[in-house]
Amino acid sequence: MNRRFSALLAAMLFPMVAAAAEPQEPPATAELSPATRALIIAEMQAMAQAMGRIHTAVVSGDHATVSDEARKIHDSFVLKQELSAAQREELGAKLPAGFIAADRAFHVLARNLAQAGEHHDATLQRLWFQEMTRACQSCHIDHAGTRFPGLTPHAAQANDGHGDGTDHATE
Repeated sequence: MNRRFSALLAAMLFPMVAAAAEPQEPPATAELSPATRALIIAEMQAMAQAMGRIHTAVVSGDHATVSDEARKIHDSFVLKQELSAAQREELGAKLPAGFIAADRAFHVLARNLAQAGEHHDATLQRLWFQEMTRACQSCHIDHAGTRFPGLTPHAAQANDGHGDGTDHATE
C-alpha cells in the first residue's frame, strides 16, 4: 500500500476503532422507574413513527401532513402529558440536564418544521427534517449509546447528505 492510501485508511478507521473502544454508558433512562421509563420510550417510539410519516410527506410534497405530524411531535412533551407530579420529580432528579435540553431543542425543531409545512416551503422542510434527524442521532449517541451501537460519536455530524462532511445548515 502506498503511504497516502495508508494514511487515508487510518484516518477513516481511527474514529471507528476509538469509538468502539470507549465504554458505553447505560441509557439515560436506565435509572427511571419502569412506569416512567415506559412513558419515555413510548414517546420516543411515537416520534420515530411520526418521523417516518414526515419523511414520506416531505418527499411527496404533502405539506399538510408535514405540518400536522411535526405539530404532533412538538406538542408531545411527555412532561406536559401523562406524567404525575412524582414522575416529573423523578425525571428532574434522574435524567441528565443534557437529555432534557436535547428533548426541548428537538421539539423546537419540530415546531420549525410544522411552520415550514404550513408555508409550503419544501426547502425548509428538508432542512428542519434533516436537523431533527441529526438531533435524534446526537441524543441517541449521548444518552442511549448501548441501545444504538451502530451510531458513533461522529455519525450525527459526519454526513449531512452532501457527502463532503460540511454542515451546510449553518453556512
